[in-house]
Amino acid sequence: MQIDIPGHIEKLLFLHDTLTIPSFGTFTATKTAATADYISGTVAPPSKSLTFSENIITDDGILVNDVAISHGISAEEARRAVAEYVDKIQGLLNQREIVTLPAVGRLYKNYVQKIQFLPDTTNFSPESFGLPPLQFSPIARSREVEKNAETPPPAPGVGSAIKKSTTTTPPSSAPPSQTPLPAPMLEPYTPAAARSGGAGWATGLGIVLLLCAFAGGYWLWQHQQDKLAEVETDITERTANPLPGSGKTNELPKKVEKPIAKEDATETTAGANEEELNKKVKESIAEKTEAAREESKTSKITAKGSRECILVVATLREKANADRLEQMLKEEGFDVYFLPKNGYQVGIRFNYNKMSEVQQKIVVLQNLTGEKEIWIKKK
Repeated sequence: MQIDIPGHIEKLLFLHDTLTIPSFGTFTATKTAATADYISGTVAPPSKSLTFSENIITDDGILVNDVAISHGISAEEARRAVAEYVDKIQGLLNQREIVTLPAVGRLYKNYVQKIQFLPDTTNFSPESFGLPPLQFSPIARSREVEKNAETPPPAPGVGSAIKKSTTTTPPSSAPPSQTPLPAPMLEPYTPAAARSGGAGWATGLGIVLLLCAFAGGYWLWQHQQDKLAEVETDITERTANPLPGSGKTNELPKKVEKPIAKEDATETTAGANEEELNKKVKESIAEKTEAAREESKTSKITAKGSRECILVVATLREKANADRLEQMLKEEGFDVYFLPKNGYQVGIRFNYNKMSEVQQKIVVLQNLTGEKEIWIKKK
């Protein structure tokens, strides 16, 4: 005879709060109140939640008696049928299988060999069995106050007093005093101008700061342009005005290579005018040299925390010419940069804080050496 033990367990859980399976464990049903889920908008009816404990295995006789009465067998045969079912599910659990009790839940063993129970969604409460979850939606209430709200009627004593005073006083007398009615409570209102005042003030301040930044940047740029214009004007005036007693213009000295290469040719054609021109050029070079020395001293004092720049004056093929240019720069107080690469690169190195200082160094070297193509190797 096939006896459906899980079916008896499901039926008895509707009738009893506790049900013990002999030599296996006990199911306990706990009543839970109705719950509301505000996210999904549903209300669940009252129910019973199931738990399982394998520590209580003492037979309470409920399951055995129900099996014996339902199938018309003796209590001993019913107890034997329950024991066979328990041995069967114990074997499945020991093999790491999941035992399913229809409409009740599932049983399995965890890693420490303890029986775990996952209840099903069946509601075992007889009072609310079969009730579906209810859908609900929140009620929207308007908080606006009507303008023409009805005023509450005055108290009986106040109304009779007002009526008597109106019948006894002459028309020319002052109106009777009435008890002021409480005004309806209104929600505080903040004007739009007051709400946006803080944002407008902050916006105005930001615009003013932005304009100040633009004005400062423009002034700094203009100041640098004026300095460069002054230097260019000074160079133009020296090259444009001819020296007295000479038919040539006051040209700046050419590259170091050219005077050295043409030294013999100029000696044969030089005269009194050439000597005078050389004298003027040497005076101009002496002035520029003195300015370069002062500027180099200042740059050495303020070099701390600044950046290093390397200016290459010329790249010469002849070692003798490169040595002469290097000696000239050393005599003028510069920190000489010398590199034998594609010839001999001769220049200076110095520290600077502003780009205008680099431009001024280039102008000084052009006036000193006559080299126009001075290029920046590092900055």
